[in-house]
Amino acid sequence: MGLLDRFTRPRPVDVPVANDASVPLASVLIRSMDRRTLPRALRSAALQRWGNVEIVVVAACGRRHKPLPEQVLGRPVRLVVPEPDRRLPRPEAANACLEAARGEWLNFLDDDDELLPEHLDTLLNAPRPGRERVIHSVARVNDRKGRPIARIGSAGNHVQLFFHSRSVPCALALHRSLVEEGVRFDPAFPVHEDHDFQIACATRTQFLFVDAVTCVWNAQLGDSGCGMGPNDNPAQRIEAVRRLREKWQGAFARWLRNADALVASGARYLDAGDLPAALECLERALALRGNDAHVLNLCGMANFRSGDLARAEMLLSKATKRLPKHAGLRENLAAIRAARTD
Repeated sequence: MGLLDRFTRPRPVDVPVANDASVPLASVLIRSMDRRTLPRALRSAALQRWGNVEIVVVAACGRRHKPLPEQVLGRPVRLVVPEPDRRLPRPEAANACLEAARGEWLNFLDDDDELLPEHLDTLLNAPRPGRERVIHSVARVNDRKGRPIARIGSAGNHVQLFFHSRSVPCALALHRSLVEEGVRFDPAFPVHEDHDFQIACATRTQFLFVDAVTCVWNAQLGDSGCGMGPNDNPAQRIEAVRRLREKWQGAFARWLRNADALVASGARYLDAGDLPAALECLERALALRGNDAHVLNLCGMANFRSGDLARAEMLLSKATKRLPKHAGLRENLAAIRAARTD
C-alpha cells in the first residue's frame, strides 16, 4: 500500500466531509522528516472533532519528502517544500509552519506524535477568563512500543519555564496574534527550541491549562534528545536551559519575584519528587517571605528530603515558633529531629 493509498480508504461515518467556515480555522502544523509514522499523525489531525481544520506539512527533510494528498479524510493538506532545497533545522521548519498557517489557532504536531479526536475541540471550547492566548492540556506519554508510561501536563505558572517548557508541543494551541506580533522560533536553539518559543509567548500572555488528556507524545521515538529514554540527552538539556536562562534573564527576574508563584511551583515540585526544582523555588520564596510559616515548612521539608537535616530543623523550628499549636508543623519537626538522631 502506497502513502497516498493510506488516505483513500472509506471515510468513517464520524469524520466531517468538509470544513465548517463558520468555525474559526485551526491549523495543525507538522514538521515532517517523512517518517513512517507521518500517516498516523496526519490521520489524527484529520479526525479532529473541531469543525474547521487545515493541515500544514513542512518538508523538513527537503525535496526527498514523498508527495501528500490534497486532502486527508476531508481536511485540506498543504505540503511546503523549502526553497532552495535543503534540510531544515527544527526552528526553521517551525517558522516555515507559522508563515504558511492560515488558522486563527495554531497547534504543532510532530510527525511521530498523535492528537486524540477531541484535542482541538477541548482546547478551543475552553472558557478563557483572562483571554489567554496559549491553551494546553495533558499528553499521554507512550514508550517505543506504544505503551502508556506516564502523563505530562499540569496547571502552573511561568516560574516553571525556568526549569522546562510548560507543555509538550502537540498539547498546546496558540493564537495567531502572537505570530502577528513577531513571536518566532529562535534558530540559535537547534534543540529545545519549543521551550524558548514558549518563553517568548509567556512574555505576552498567560497560559490556560485544561485538565484533560487530548494527545499522545511518543517520547521515546525520534533522535532530538528532547524526549525520554533513548531519546533523552541530559547534557544537551542542561546546556539549553543554561542558555535560555541567560537569554531570558529579564523575564525570569520578573517571574521569580512572584512569591505566590514560587510557592505554588515549589509545592508541586516537592510533591512530584523534583527536589532540585523544589529547593530553587522555595529558597527563593523564603528570601521574599522569610517569616511565613507555610513557606518555612515547605522549604524545610524540601531540605529534609534533600538531606540537609540541619537546615531543615532550623526552618521547621522557626515555623513552629510562628505557629506553636500547629500539629502538622510539630510532627514535621519531630520527624526531622528523629532523623538527625538516627
